[in-house]
Amino acid sequence: MDASERMYVAGKYVAPAEATVSALDAGLLLGAGLFETLRTYGGTPFRLARHLARLRVSGRFFRIFVGEKDSEIAAIIARLLEVNGLRDARLRITATRGPLTEELEDDLAPRATLLVTAGPMTPYSPEFYQYGATVVVSDIRTNETDPATFHKTTAYMTNLLVLRDAHRAKAAEALRFNTRNRLAEGTVSNVFLVREGRLLTPPVEDGLLAGVTRAAVLELAARVGVPAEQQSITINDLLEAEELFLTNSIMEIMPVVRFEQHEVGPKDDAAARGKPGPVTHRLAEAYKELVARETGAAPDGGLAV
Repeated sequence: MDASERMYVAGKYVAPAEATVSALDAGLLLGAGLFETLRTYGGTPFRLARHLARLRVSGRFFRIFVGEKDSEIAAIIARLLEVNGLRDARLRITATRGPLTEELEDDLAPRATLLVTAGPMTPYSPEFYQYGATVVVSDIRTNETDPATFHKTTAYMTNLLVLRDAHRAKAAEALRFNTRNRLAEGTVSNVFLVREGRLLTPPVEDGLLAGVTRAAVLELAARVGVPAEQQSITINDLLEAEELFLTNSIMEIMPVVRFEQHEVGPKDDAAARGKPGPVTHRLAEAYKELVARETGAAPDGGLAV
């Protein structure tokens, strides 16, 4: 974020260098915080209401009480876009539990500290969408018995370490399995595969954050006539996948053509292996159309066809 830009911190619009939170904030001392990352297209946030709904569900679970109403947060975002001169932006909404007290009982939890940032949208490389990305499989397991797994918390160091290792291996992302050897998610993404014409993605109970983009893809699959199912996925399912792609609010739909040394694609069509597949193309185009309908502005980039 440029020093000339502004961010919202606990009721004030300030430059990043001037932003402060309490030294006793539980987010700083204990990692007791939540966040949402999303995009704006042409000045309009995509599915802001759904991101805020997820934030508040997690807030109720962790007793992190955001005092600002949804309409107030929308107004904060609009003002940040204006003062920062942005239309296509990357937004982050962060809520921490507020100043740490000696008592952590629910009824004593203070109002959350809210931080909102809006910075220029820096998309993933267009090559990932045209030619497909490579991913690796991490040895570090997701714990599907940990309730925090299902929420977007600021305790993110494990995912960042796994993603760092993936980047060192020249991969775009790392896939994580749970303690029962079932696919859960990527470090920053949800995972879909296509097998025998069906779209498959792991169920939430296998240890994943249910992404807003993930929900949109399942919605679009029904709209374009692609049978979709949430089911547990093994490494063998991945090896037999005809297509594979990742989703999150920033990357949208990113095709994956290789994981580790394995080329993704139909076994009976060597020419199609290692290339983005037709179902991925169809859903990516449908996603572009959805964004255009809901925001009034077509997204930049996306999957080339």
